[in-house]
Amino acid sequence: MQEQTYDTNLESTVISSIIFSPALLDTYNSKITKKLFFLPLHIKIITIILELNSSEKIIDEEILRNRLGKEFENDLLYILTKTPISRLDDYLEILQDYSLKREMQALAFDITNSLQSNTTGLEVQARVANLTQEIRNTNQLDLLEINNIEKIEDKEVEFICKEWLPFPIRTVSLITAPGGTGKSWFVQQLAIRAIQEGRIKKAFLWLSEDPKEISKNRFTKVFNSVLKLTDETIKSKIDISDSPTIQFLYDDQRRVEVSPLFSHFKVKLQEYDLIILDPLIAFYGTDENNNSSARRFMQLFTDWANKENKTIIFIHHSTKNTTQSRGASAFVDAVRTVYELDKIRNKDGVEQESHKRIIKLTKDNYGISNILKSFSVQRELFPIKVQYEETSFKTEGIQFGMPDGF
Repeated sequence: MQEQTYDTNLESTVISSIIFSPALLDTYNSKITKKLFFLPLHIKIITIILELNSSEKIIDEEILRNRLGKEFENDLLYILTKTPISRLDDYLEILQDYSLKREMQALAFDITNSLQSNTTGLEVQARVANLTQEIRNTNQLDLLEINNIEKIEDKEVEFICKEWLPFPIRTVSLITAPGGTGKSWFVQQLAIRAIQEGRIKKAFLWLSEDPKEISKNRFTKVFNSVLKLTDETIKSKIDISDSPTIQFLYDDQRRVEVSPLFSHFKVKLQEYDLIILDPLIAFYGTDENNNSSARRFMQLFTDWANKENKTIIFIHHSTKNTTQSRGASAFVDAVRTVYELDKIRNKDGVEQESHKRIIKLTKDNYGISNILKSFSVQRELFPIKVQYEETSFKTEGIQFGMPDGF
């Protein structure tokens, strides 16, 4: 299968975003170059845009239409139909990768032609060295961001759902629980509350273990019977998916690799402030007990959360007969907050108050215990008249499915 080396839709979106917001050229001045683009028309348009910007002239639709000519009017209109975005980081990262692949293909082609000619081995070696150095010079890696301490704006930690159960923003948190505890009920209430309080504009929940119809049923019960809300606008700001998950870290011929789909995934979820992924292990495709791999996996998400102001929450299965995180300790080490969810039981182990769950704060780097005034709280997750229980299978009468209350 031939490796993909361009994406004209991404190119169109970047150009559209710049036309609608020319200030992006200042933000990404070192990253936006003609080499990023594959389609000749896109190269022509971005060349005009860069020339206008360097001359400090206005960049708008009419000027571009005049410069391009009438024969490209429909093409320009198509580009302008692309929804502009305010952050280009992931788009540019993908286009940069494609650009580099095209350069490497050109290098391979040049080497092949040289070998088929009368060129000497030393001349071919010199040609390869020159071309690889040129590629290296034009594709510098941005290893780290350096800031002077005096120029950094200091901020207090901010939380969503501070009055209910605080989660720090711009970072990754972890919720662990045994199976059948009600994790999906919990996170749906969390998303609803986060939208209701106004700090989160839009939430996405990838609830991969349940059909979306079941998730919708639970959502409705939480919305109507637990929280008793009437503001229907909240629903328009919460999206879910039950699609098969993507393993963003996976084993490839004895090496652990980051999936190239991760950049596309970040682009896909750019509009969401709150992202909930259930379960963690479904997105992690290598040894669950390997701390090095777990650390690398979690770093992908902590970097994303910090750079793009995302609040990311993973749902993780607990070890057998406990509420503690399963697998490598690096999963817990990498996050700032961990909550453990469990049923409420009396001293004899009998479940009490089945509509509630006990929630323990087991990792707290941001002082959440000072807000809660405790490391253990109880919260209502289910309608009071519904006793939560796992889906049953009975051989007598052959009954399948969820209990009637679901």
